[in-house]
Amino acid sequence: MRRRREHGYQPTYVPDPKPLPAPEQKQNEAIRPGSRMAVLGVFLEVIRKGFSVGVVPPNFQWTWQPDIKKTKIAIESSFNEDISHRNFRPAIFIDVDDQTHGRVVLGDRAGQSMRTGRVAFWDLATVPILIECIAGKRAESAIIGDLAGAFLHIASDLIQAKFGLHDMTPVVVGRTQPYGSDKDTWVTAVTFNVQHVMRWTNTPIAPLLQEIVLEATGSDADNSSAYFETLALGWRSRVG
Repeated sequence: MRRRREHGYQPTYVPDPKPLPAPEQKQNEAIRPGSRMAVLGVFLEVIRKGFSVGVVPPNFQWTWQPDIKKTKIAIESSFNEDISHRNFRPAIFIDVDDQTHGRVVLGDRAGQSMRTGRVAFWDLATVPILIECIAGKRAESAIIGDLAGAFLHIASDLIQAKFGLHDMTPVVVGRTQPYGSDKDTWVTAVTFNVQHVMRWTNTPIAPLLQEIVLEATGSDADNSSAYFETLALGWRSRVG
């Protein structure tokens, strides 16, 4: 163990994989690192870079630029509700489907600190990615979908390594078909699943339960049942 620590190794209770996908700047507190929103952001940026000026050939037909007035293709999150971006054609919209948590070990348990009682857990979260390549012509939609799918397939190993993804399933480029009820707009779906490690810890809850007991016994209620009944009924102000 001494030799390992001399070389910078620090034992942990949970395996420490590569950093989970998360933006470098301060993010919205409601979006935790490694969430499906963060995963969506990773692939949004990856596809944008793949279509960016300076990456594609000078005569490339669908170069992406941040300015919607200058770009030749809109590449946006499906959560972007700005009309100028939603109505731009051609466009690529990235969405996520239902996230599931797979059980890797019994109880998701990774280890426990006997000193503090803290228990560590981990699992693999699977996030389906849906990329819609929309254009006014069927052939244009199909070509953009083929380019996006080929780019993601070719770069999949690099993407997994760089952003710490556990797995990225083979990319499926679907059939080009009408976009909803709009017969003049076509969409080609590019789909795949991404897996990333989710980690969390549980601390002993006994101190928190003791606080609840003290609050109940120290209140002005006649008994503990009356105390909890007032909480359940939303009458907290009546309890001292």
